[in-house]
Amino acid sequence: HKQAHESPRVMTVPLGILAFFAIALGAIGTPAWPFFRSLIEGAPASFSLEGFGEPGLLPLMVTSTAVVLLGLSLGWKLYGNHSPQAEERDVLERVAPLPWKWAANRFYVDELYGLTVVAFYEWWGWVADRVDRYVWGGAVNLVRGVFKLVAHFNRFLDANLVNGGFDKGCEELSTSGSLLGKLHTGRVQGYLRILALAVVLLGALLIWSSRA
Repeated sequence: HKQAHESPRVMTVPLGILAFFAIALGAIGTPAWPFFRSLIEGAPASFSLEGFGEPGLLPLMVTSTAVVLLGLSLGWKLYGNHSPQAEERDVLERVAPLPWKWAANRFYVDELYGLTVVAFYEWWGWVADRVDRYVWGGAVNLVRGVFKLVAHFNRFLDANLVNGGFDKGCEELSTSGSLLGKLHTGRVQGYLRILALAVVLLGALLIWSSRA
């Protein structure tokens, strides 16, 4: 703090511009010339000192001005003609140690925020992690296990019943076709022999049935 100095122009010039327009905008927004209010309402803005006659306006302006001047005078009295040494305590710390302690600790807003908002979001993050891991993750694993079991069952049915029955049927048809193919030689003599054998067997069957 011994080397404290004014900010460079890259900081002071924008601050000066902002201060100018803050004062200017405050001037054109006074009750004597309610420019913004008239602009919003779509009425022409006119200058009149009667606007300061609104109830409670002048006491509010006087009070706010007095508070500002009091703060400026108090700050100048405490720090205006005082050059603090390196190890010297702050003037306000000596005069009012308790408010200084609260102000130095930022009125314990960070601690309060950590005990309330940060703690709540840490707890909520823990809850969300457990819900995601055990509830939604468990549901997903359960559904995955059910579909995996169904897939194994379908594979068993397909391999042992569907494919097995189809393959067995095709095998039987192939065997039957081979046997019938052997009977169909294309020779008439062979067909006549089979027909004669069939007639003999039929006659024997009829004779045996008539005796019974």
